[in-house]
Amino acid sequence: MLADASGEAEVLVEGDGAQALAWREWDAPDVDADPGAFERHGVHEMIDALRRPLVPLPGGGSMCIEPTRALVAVDVNTGGDTSPAAGLKANMAALRELPRQLRLRGLGGQVIVDPAPAPKKDRKQMEQVLRAALRQDEMETVLAGWTQLGLMELQRKRERVPLHEVLG
Repeated sequence: MLADASGEAEVLVEGDGAQALAWREWDAPDVDADPGAFERHGVHEMIDALRRPLVPLPGGGSMCIEPTRALVAVDVNTGGDTSPAAGLKANMAALRELPRQLRLRGLGGQVIVDPAPAPKKDRKQMEQVLRAALRQDEMETVLAGWTQLGLMELQRKRERVPLHEVLG
């Protein structure tokens, strides 16, 4: 082989293609392809939920995700909870759920989060929760920091067409 090292590299054995690898690696079906599977698993309801900007959060709060031409605006609300810790609870729930919602909706670019009212001393804790949630997400996201008005700024890689454009 060393004597034949000059020139173009030769293919000794043709490797398996993507389809052969998939058949070999996926031995058990992971997809329910039976008629009525979408209804049984509630897929249509999940897609409808992603069409709506309002995302209900545990504890009665909500998060509103609205893509615009320039950025993605996320507004966190406490709902009917009026306790002193309501803002922090709603923000924590929203920041845990935010990477998943952005991924499902196909949203990226500049993301501005308007958190529910919470003291400045809680910002560090909120950042830690968001960073932990971002570590579990595969999409490259940078937490840019806080603005002067108390908004959290993120920069997220755009990898696909947003869901609202696909669904129309």
